[in-house]
Amino acid sequence: MVVDASALDWLEPDSAPAPAVRVITPHPGEAGRLLGVSAKEVQADRVAALRRLSRRFGHCYVVLKGHHTLVGRADGPVFINGSGNPLLAQGGSGDLLGGYLAGLLAQPACQKEPLTAIRFGVWQHGAAADENLQWRRNVTVEDMALDLGSAGT
Repeated sequence: MVVDASALDWLEPDSAPAPAVRVITPHPGEAGRLLGVSAKEVQADRVAALRRLSRRFGHCYVVLKGHHTLVGRADGPVFINGSGNPLLAQGGSGDLLGGYLAGLLAQPACQKEPLTAIRFGVWQHGAAADENLQWRRNVTVEDMALDLGSAGT
């Protein structure tokens, strides 16, 4: 299950870990709302915010969107994504990422290594934005969606 945007408000805090993979994809404002702090406080220590979110929502995977998106859980490594640019701030970009992650995680092979699949999906989402910025002036989310599967290859 991949949860983004207003659906984040439906999550039950302090829930037990789920048998299936769960991923939440908040931006700093959404993360702050879920944690009861400001977006500025989230930005001040993004790794701590990611870990708190994961603990609060059943040890889920967290994709904390923003400049150099973070991917991780309550424990273990937190990865910093190096792809992407300001195109990812446009409306619909998070929906594209959420759908792409859900599609990846629906594949049995990706369920065996969900963190790798999530990291790859986040990287490829950013790479699609990078490629589009290189070749086009006015880029839409639809343009990025067309390049998503082949970006960076």
